[in-house]
Amino acid sequence: MDFFLAACQGAGLALAAGALGGAPGRRERIGAMLLVIAIVVGAIMFGVSLEEEGHAAWPGWPVGAALAAFSFVVIRDLAEGAARRAEGGGFISVLIVFAALAVAALSVLLKPLGLVALAGVIWLYAGQRRRAARKYEGLRTLR
Repeated sequence: MDFFLAACQGAGLALAAGALGGAPGRRERIGAMLLVIAIVVGAIMFGVSLEEEGHAAWPGWPVGAALAAFSFVVIRDLAEGAARRAEGGGFISVLIVFAALAVAALSVLLKPLGLVALAGVIWLYAGQRRRAARKYEGLRTLR
């Protein structure tokens, strides 16, 4: 069971790394640099979580990188949308940073919380997809 708990902790830390990188909601060059940093940190954190329990770190690197990238994209789009609707959206970014830090800390203390964080990011992604599909619902092309 220790591998499962280490993987849960690694997932929570990788998701938090991606969320921290995506919080500014940037798409340009700085956003690409933040994505790369989030991927590297997420991979390292997942690997370290596995290694702490006596397992090989290398299986955690691609999983952590994928989770960090997924979290980055979802949170970046969320922060970008909030910034568009609000003036600046800086407060939303601050809330995202605090939530990501809380997920990281709680993932270390309560390892299965990483699965809850993963479910939350998937839920946010599904909501974004639903809203995007509804955006153009009912529009017809005129020929």
